[in-house]
Amino acid sequence: MANAAPAGRTARSASTARPKISKAAGGSASAQQAASVTSRALALLGTFDAEHCVQSLSAMARRAGLPVTTAHRLAGELVAWGGLEKANDGYRVGQRIWRLGLLAPAQQNIAEVAAPFMQDVLFVTHNVVNLFILDGQEVLLVERMSGTGAGQPFRRVGARLPLHASAAGKIMLAYGAKELFTAVSQRLEPHTPRTITSPATLATEIERVQALGYATTEEEAGPDNYGLAVPVFLPNKQLVAALGIVTRSRPASVGSVVPVLNIAARGIARRLGVEHLPQ
Repeated sequence: MANAAPAGRTARSASTARPKISKAAGGSASAQQAASVTSRALALLGTFDAEHCVQSLSAMARRAGLPVTTAHRLAGELVAWGGLEKANDGYRVGQRIWRLGLLAPAQQNIAEVAAPFMQDVLFVTHNVVNLFILDGQEVLLVERMSGTGAGQPFRRVGARLPLHASAAGKIMLAYGAKELFTAVSQRLEPHTPRTITSPATLATEIERVQALGYATTEEEAGPDNYGLAVPVFLPNKQLVAALGIVTRSRPASVGSVVPVLNIAARGIARRLGVEHLPQ
């Protein structure tokens, strides 16, 4: 009996100690697992560069040193977050990464880079000049130039427009991922009687944009509102923005305005690609 009591106390002490050890080990394991997931996701993003702007899942997994199943799961989470976008031939860096990159001290805001070129367009065309980027399934107005002779602007900086009813949005649909067109075409809300609401009609319109290299709208986003836009491509052919003008009363002259927009778009792309993007 004298030996039983100490044995019982020892058993209770060991029993009490084991959960503490297990809890500590579990916390450490969770931290290691979280770090591992983070490092793997970053490794996946790190496979993209100027020569690999669009990659298949298998290529991403191989370059990151990850199993394809792991890469597939992480890629899905990154797409949901906005860090990656599905492209026709695989994946590419998402718009959210671009927006984060603009916050880095070494990078200038795209609006600041574009501003002098937009001033040139305003000086030559005397039209309100807009710069849009893709934001989800809309375009976001990030910069606007107008003057006393250009009339009142239709939208304020920070405004969003639907892709199917704006010239800049049509540019995104024409040169963006095929999945973007599929998603947008399922919900074509009318904004005016002239808004495209038929997926087939929209598909024809996007083919026309691809053939011409520019997009137009005629009172599709609002009354007495005529838009014209061209794409802004980086040297690696990545679409980063749409540059355009907007007019009232009647459409702008395509023959005189499109060349001016294209020159400005190339200038913006050159500045972004050479001076402000990692090489």
